[in-house]
Amino acid sequence: MTPRTAAATAAKSDLSRAAIVERALSLMDVDGPDAVTIRRIAQEFGVTPMALYWHVANKDELLAAMGDALLADVVPPPVTGSWSVQLRGVVENLIESLSRHPAAAELVFPRILVTEPGLQITEFTLALLEDAGFSREQAADLARMGLQTALMLVTQRPGAESQAARKERDALLAQKRAHVESLPSDRYPHVRAAAVPLTDCDDEAAYYSFGVDLYIEGALALMRKVKRASA
Repeated sequence: MTPRTAAATAAKSDLSRAAIVERALSLMDVDGPDAVTIRRIAQEFGVTPMALYWHVANKDELLAAMGDALLADVVPPPVTGSWSVQLRGVVENLIESLSRHPAAAELVFPRILVTEPGLQITEFTLALLEDAGFSREQAADLARMGLQTALMLVTQRPGAESQAARKERDALLAQKRAHVESLPSDRYPHVRAAAVPLTDCDDEAAYYSFGVDLYIEGALALMRKVKRASA
């Protein structure tokens, strides 16, 4: 058996729904969303597309399974501290999971209420916020905005260009920065001066922390309004 044949045989023996999903996530990270097709995934495993249909019915089911996999990795926050501390933990844990595969992060949103891990996160967050004193409607809005905050921070991180193939990202980033720096200085002096921070992120931890701070401060401000209204 040649090394190539042996590798193909090993790949086939490793074929499973979980392996297919993980390979699709990795492929999307490298080559962008357009690269994820049943045919391409089959090529990755050295099998025919029909072999994948035993595990995923079609591309839509594969994309749903990818979103479920990201949610399954979310670690529940510790049930300690104030409601705002625990809420911060929810959003930070979402960011930690989604940032492992940023190109696929948006697949989570339609799965949050239809998969068990997503429902558990939502139940925890709603109970936390209602117990803190928010109305059911306010709790639902805050829970939704927490997920949207995590998604926005991960998918829109400056310089990430995660929706493009990795080999194209440096070129896209350079083009974007060159465009900003070429703007007329008399009309857009502040945009030009901010060309680097607008198109790159030199401190991911600070970037994520700042975004979560804004969300939590908004929730705290709303709670102060709720308390004033009930006083």
